[in-house]
Amino acid sequence: MTLISLILMFIGKKINLSDRIIIKESLNQDNFSGMVNLVKRICKYTFIFELIGALFLAIRFIPEYGTKTGIFYSIFHSISAFCNAGFDVIGNNSFISYSSDIIVNITLMTLIIVGGLGFTVWSDIFRTLRKVIREKLNIKRMWKELSLHSKIVLVTTLILLLSGTALIYGLESNNLTVMGSDSQGIKILKSAFQSTTLRTAGFSTINQEELTTAGKFISICYMFIGGSPASTSGGIKTTTFAILVLCVMNFIKGRNEINIFKKNISFEIVKRALVILAISIFIVIIAILGLLVSEISLQEDIYGTETAKYTTFSFMDVFFEAVSAFGTVGLSLNVTSGLSAMGKVIILMLMIIGRLGPITISVAIFKNGKEKNESRTSYPKGNIIVG
Repeated sequence: MTLISLILMFIGKKINLSDRIIIKESLNQDNFSGMVNLVKRICKYTFIFELIGALFLAIRFIPEYGTKTGIFYSIFHSISAFCNAGFDVIGNNSFISYSSDIIVNITLMTLIIVGGLGFTVWSDIFRTLRKVIREKLNIKRMWKELSLHSKIVLVTTLILLLSGTALIYGLESNNLTVMGSDSQGIKILKSAFQSTTLRTAGFSTINQEELTTAGKFISICYMFIGGSPASTSGGIKTTTFAILVLCVMNFIKGRNEINIFKKNISFEIVKRALVILAISIFIVIIAILGLLVSEISLQEDIYGTETAKYTTFSFMDVFFEAVSAFGTVGLSLNVTSGLSAMGKVIILMLMIIGRLGPITISVAIFKNGKEKNESRTSYPKGNIIVG
């Protein structure tokens, strides 16, 4: 949507209200103000981050592949990492051969994390930094200057990265087919990279097929959460996850309001988070069912008589593949290439829905640029038993 908006501005076409609604929803903005300027800033920041990433990767790739190929590899993988695309031209094993390379790992992880923070967070951080430098504020004051959205994104991202690293390390550190006989430091580095790439990046420094069942399930959970709003990543987003966790915690404590960082979260935001979760779970369940049905094979006896039907791939393989597609991660248990035509179409649709977001697609289909008047009919409240 950002690219389309940029093209429209370049050719001089006016961005109408319908276009602004779709841009607003795709970038998860609260209002319509500054949409065009936001798109311009996104393009500027994207170029700067990708250029810096390419320069760091060039330190490793140019000596190894030569100037021409090294520069191409550096630019390609910097863009791929920042945009959370996950495509690489290294070979069939992604970045497994670089699993112990500090420069490559840290550079790619940084690009993935920054790309997954979201454009509004960058803008807020740069605005705050300029104010800190101009007014000579301390770090504590700098944190207070950040918006509530940025605080939730940064804290949630940090918690997910650290917890993911700890869980992957705890589950896979003794798995020789995944970690090998590497030192503890390299195992932690591999775990950190896996935790980062699950944020919808798709690069890999370990063999995903050899993960334990618990490791695969943890990976699925983190892929489903994804990155942050208005970023290059998919999933239900970190802020949605944070709001849902806060909602559950406050319900258990018997509190009616959700407060964080001395701010109150409105019911509309909570409702939106619940809708996103419900629609996302529904989409993934339907996709998994579709894949299980589309990948049914016939088993015949020696006489050519059909004796049984069985699913080509295990449930965990299909589960992993579906969530990876919905989260636009790109990690695979070597399933995609073996899917039927219908299975590949399902994966394709999941990636499109996951990238645009279920609410964005709904807005693009059903919104006509005019706000509908809410029904003036009010009904008495009714009670039902849940749980």
